[in-house]
Amino acid sequence: MKLVIDTTESTFEEAMAAVRTAYGREIGQSQGVRNYQVPGRTVWNHNGGWFIQQWNAPMLRTWMEGLQETELLAAAWLICRKPGVYVTIPELAEFILPDEDERRRLARARRAVQAMMRLGRGVGSMGGMPFEKREKGPSAYRAAKPIVTFVRRQIKESQLYGQLTQEYPAISEAASAAR
Repeated sequence: MKLVIDTTESTFEEAMAAVRTAYGREIGQSQGVRNYQVPGRTVWNHNGGWFIQQWNAPMLRTWMEGLQETELLAAAWLICRKPGVYVTIPELAEFILPDEDERRRLARARRAVQAMMRLGRGVGSMGGMPFEKREKGPSAYRAAKPIVTFVRRQIKESQLYGQLTQEYPAISEAASAAR
């Protein structure tokens, strides 16, 4: 077996998850850590501390198909805007509902995150979303490059893409700039 890790594209956590997956449980690893493997090619490994969860393309596709609100798609898009960069709940709130009062924005952002987590758990993910959650400090989420590529493509293919770009012009502008 040969394991290649590109340190410019993968985070330390992703690299360690790949090593753990390749070799099974590490020497000295806590008995409480579980490795949840999925069939087929792994797109991303999520190391959640007490579990290692793999995401494959069918899981990601099913998760994306469950995002049937423009608000959820916008939240996923914002987290995937820049690979490896954390997006906080207040940043999500400001993006999703810029014209509402702060309390309402934060509530809606939290609801969007909870909905995405429920969808992820429904497709078999212990972590809930194909995003890494910051362990310390305020809640924040970031996406690895393979997830970003997959999610962006799925958003563009979504039936709600036209409505999404009307409601969130920044998405339309980013798509135009990428061409």
